[in-house]
Amino acid sequence: MPHSFSIPAARGPDLCACGLLGELPRRFLDGRDLDLLEPLRFALPGDVDTLTAPAGPALDRGPVAAALRERNERYGHTDAARLTEALADPETLVVITGQQCGLGAGPLFTLTKAVACTLWAEELTRRGRRAVPLFWMASEDHDFAEVARAYFPTAGPDALTLGEDPAPLRPVGDRRLGSAAEALLARVLDAAPSDDYRRRIEDCRQHFGADRCFTDSFARLLVRFLGDRCPLLVDSQLPALKSASVAVQRRLIERREAVDRVLEAAAAELERRDIRLPVRSKRGEAPLFLIGSGGERRRVVWDGAGGYRLRGGGSGTVEELTGTLDRDPEALSPGVLARPAVQDAVFGTALTILGPGELAYMTQARALYEALDVPAPAITLRPQVLLLGARERRWLTRLEAEGIDLANVLSRPDDLERRLAERCELDFIASARAKIDSAVGDLAAGHDSVDPSLAGAWRKTGANLKRTLDQFERRVVAAAARRDDVLKGRIDRLRAHCLPNGHLQEREFTSLHCLASYGSELVRRLSSIDLDPRRLQPLAMDGRPPAATATPDEETA
Repeated sequence: MPHSFSIPAARGPDLCACGLLGELPRRFLDGRDLDLLEPLRFALPGDVDTLTAPAGPALDRGPVAAALRERNERYGHTDAARLTEALADPETLVVITGQQCGLGAGPLFTLTKAVACTLWAEELTRRGRRAVPLFWMASEDHDFAEVARAYFPTAGPDALTLGEDPAPLRPVGDRRLGSAAEALLARVLDAAPSDDYRRRIEDCRQHFGADRCFTDSFARLLVRFLGDRCPLLVDSQLPALKSASVAVQRRLIERREAVDRVLEAAAAELERRDIRLPVRSKRGEAPLFLIGSGGERRRVVWDGAGGYRLRGGGSGTVEELTGTLDRDPEALSPGVLARPAVQDAVFGTALTILGPGELAYMTQARALYEALDVPAPAITLRPQVLLLGARERRWLTRLEAEGIDLANVLSRPDDLERRLAERCELDFIASARAKIDSAVGDLAAGHDSVDPSLAGAWRKTGANLKRTLDQFERRVVAAAARRDDVLKGRIDRLRAHCLPNGHLQEREFTSLHCLASYGSELVRRLSSIDLDPRRLQPLAMDGRPPAATATPDEETA
């Protein structure tokens, strides 16, 4: 059955109300400040019928499609032939998302992004406009700490890592996992809470070999996990893709002064509106990197009218740089602000699916579309999910019987404490506040008759009284919230499951852990999600997950 775009009237908690979305995503979902994304258009599932390929010259995607077929079949993607045949057709719409090549297929939201991309493409196709889903694997990034981290709550409270970065400037995608990956997986297996969990981890062990590179391990796991829900995987270092991006990267070099100006203007507008800059850069710092003969990826900085230098050493002329681009396209690498325009110049993207942080980056990256003559796509925010096993659902059911719902559990700590305190009779605080306000008012009325110069002292006294009462009220609320230890314990356990390390579960739990916990059921549940990004979508998992935050005797608490 095709996925339906209908949005249920009532579903999971509102992410904005729970304080779980950043300021910019909240504004865009409310329809505010959308000019900060122009010429990009912010879309929601209800806008599906308005999506079209951006106006521009017809693209020849044939060579890239052929290379992607070969590469994806190597990953084990059984649907590669059909997807690449669709991609080669210039009439096909492209829906794209992406992520870094994280260990164990990255955080859970990687799977959510990939499935959402497929669902969008399927819905467009069902409505008569063939679309193909693509997943951009950001293999050129050199953020080792990001990709070399994996959180398996069954193996302990802290994320497991591959250690210190031995080559900080080298792109991570083609780097070997090393023996540390095998040791990490052995630790996960030692802590496996069930035979099913251990068997599923063992089934993936071959993808953690010391000689595996990050991109290959990531891609093969994603294909293995998602099967026919997996988008076509695009390695950002694919030679055919690099060749196809030469024209737009040449414009990035030749129009360097205009690029500088528009990025500076976009940053200035964000600062004018008191919005924190996602990317800070200085004049002349290009959104472009050069990968040297030693493999180091260094930022290009323009140096005068006709030269450049590399951050960390090296220099040359602009003419030499364009010559390098022509001879060796794989040596040039777009930065985070240029990557979207380069990607969309190659694929003619109709829709890009982004996470909240990526959406913020687009307020600066959007400036490059017109500067580089790249037709701008629509963009949307990815859906977000929460996995609740049988145990967690029992906890939630008991809490709901006490008037505490999932939105309360996920809310800010102060708001949660206040909600718990509402269960107690705290009218005496409001009564005392009213009396103090009245007394302060009497002081205001009387000080003039004694000495008008006492006005300053009166204001200070009144402020001190109110501040002291506020502090006392916070202590009373916290004490009231703690009064029911059993209820508070249930909330704390459920909150730890939903917000491990203080972040949404899908940003922390590694995909491999989730697949080991729930097996193919996870992909079935993900394949039925709605694409509305406003609400967190709890997915009821039938199998009991391994204990992550509870001890055995807490099962009956």
